[in-house]
Amino acid sequence: MNKRNLVIVALIFLLLDCALVTIKLNTHSRPKPIHKPKPHYKYSVFLTSDDGPLVGSKNLNQLILDYEVPVSLFLVGRNIIADPGLKPYYEAYTKNPYLILGNHSYSHAYGHYKHFYSNPDTVVADFLKCEKILNITSGFARLPGRNVWLLSDKLQKGEKQAMKAAKKLYLDYGYKFFGWDYELRHNGKGKILKDAMTYYKEIKKMLKNGKTFTKNQIVVLMHDQMFTNKKSQEVLGKLILLLQNDDECKLKLVNEYKFQ
Repeated sequence: MNKRNLVIVALIFLLLDCALVTIKLNTHSRPKPIHKPKPHYKYSVFLTSDDGPLVGSKNLNQLILDYEVPVSLFLVGRNIIADPGLKPYYEAYTKNPYLILGNHSYSHAYGHYKHFYSNPDTVVADFLKCEKILNITSGFARLPGRNVWLLSDKLQKGEKQAMKAAKKLYLDYGYKFFGWDYELRHNGKGKILKDAMTYYKEIKKMLKNGKTFTKNQIVVLMHDQMFTNKKSQEVLGKLILLLQNDDECKLKLVNEYKFQ
């Protein structure tokens, strides 16, 4: 073997070695999920995220897999029609064992909420279109732009006009609508506004003070677009670990929400 070939072979081995080191570092840098039995937990925490699939959905999906945490997602059907490049993120969600997928409308009201809710039949058609496109069969939903709860004949709360549309979907198609108790807000560009400990303390305070829609249960709202930002990813990861390590709290999917 001549000198030139020896150099090429050496470079190949060097590149392979670097790749193996990178894989090893990435593997060891992944978070270790906490799974505690929690036989006497008091509070149920429901992490939810809206508006996917979006670019940030890829990162959120990986976070969910890394932490092995249950998260309920409310998806928008139009996203994969307007941008077919987002379809792989939706498909990844469908394969994630820790998720439940809910309906967040086809159009997200095109951003014109007052007009959208002025005609309940239009809202119904929009949700049914999303159901068909994304094959959403869970029966759980969230209205775009409105914090409306409609879980049973007694458990309902929210803006009057939007509630009319929700009731048609509830009565005719069996949908249950989740609002939210607490939001992990971002600055509009995806950067989360507070640190994990602050969010954790505020969530616990709301639960202890009974300031949620139903006692001892809290629904936390996030948005997929937040997770294009690395800071937001880090904060969510730390918040998940704090909640997983708390003997009083258990993370759940919305199909485990107690309606009584």
